[in-house]
Amino acid sequence: MDNVIELSQLWQIVKKYWFGLIFMAIIGAGVGYSIAKFVISPTYSSSTSMLVNRSAEDASTTNANLADQQADVQLISTYKNLITSSNVLGTVSDELAHPAPVVVKKAREAVYQTLADGTNVLVTPAQEEVTKQSNKKGYKLSVDDLKRMVSISSQTNSQVFSIDVKSNNAQLAAKIANEVASVFKAKIGNFMNINNVSIIDKATVNKKPVAPNVTLFTFAGLVVFASFSFILVMIKELTSTTIKSSDEVVELLGITNLGTISYIKPIKKFSRNVTEPLGSGNGGHRSRLDRKNRE
Repeated sequence: MDNVIELSQLWQIVKKYWFGLIFMAIIGAGVGYSIAKFVISPTYSSSTSMLVNRSAEDASTTNANLADQQADVQLISTYKNLITSSNVLGTVSDELAHPAPVVVKKAREAVYQTLADGTNVLVTPAQEEVTKQSNKKGYKLSVDDLKRMVSISSQTNSQVFSIDVKSNNAQLAAKIANEVASVFKAKIGNFMNINNVSIIDKATVNKKPVAPNVTLFTFAGLVVFASFSFILVMIKELTSTTIKSSDEVVELLGITNLGTISYIKPIKKFSRNVTEPLGSGNGGHRSRLDRKNRE
């Protein structure tokens, strides 16, 4: 007898273990949901946008046109490499580890009033900048850590590119994105001898995690557990040597099936209660039966 299962037999197996398969699928969905919700740390994303464009001064000296715009677009590939370089990210790492002091009072120049005789009279004295140490928490991140967190994205033929940062801390992701954009804008003049980059959109804190995908994990758990349960059921049915029908007996022994005898469950206790009218003949007979039963 070969272990070949037809589609009808396969459907019968599925119906036989239907509730078990559904139960295991529900358990798998619960496991996938729990892993995504409580085991894996959520990942948050934040991004800032930058524009590559020549300033008005550069445009007047170079007679900027469409060719200049195409040149700016091509520069984005170079800027991607510069942003993720150790030069830029090293400065970002230092800035994150040592937050800049908070400015309490801004610096102010002295104000003089010129009298009629040409004498300058001091009206308001100069004010030096007053700062205090920042209470913000410093973040110790290496350049390699930042390279794993920072990515650059852009669209075809667009002068705008985005600095995307992913982190387990939503506030840190936004802070890194803004810091990278600020440092790169300050350093681009030294790199390219031009300053054609401007920040057009600062990163904000996004409290909605981008990973893990709870729905995807739940569905994956459902499919994995249901598939594994179905495979176990198929293995059990294929390796079973139990004869399940009369057709298998005919195929196995090569004999003709003459009929089927239904199974009758044996009766453990059988008693016969006979009610007969009281009479001379019957009474004597009944008394003998009762006496026999008592004996």
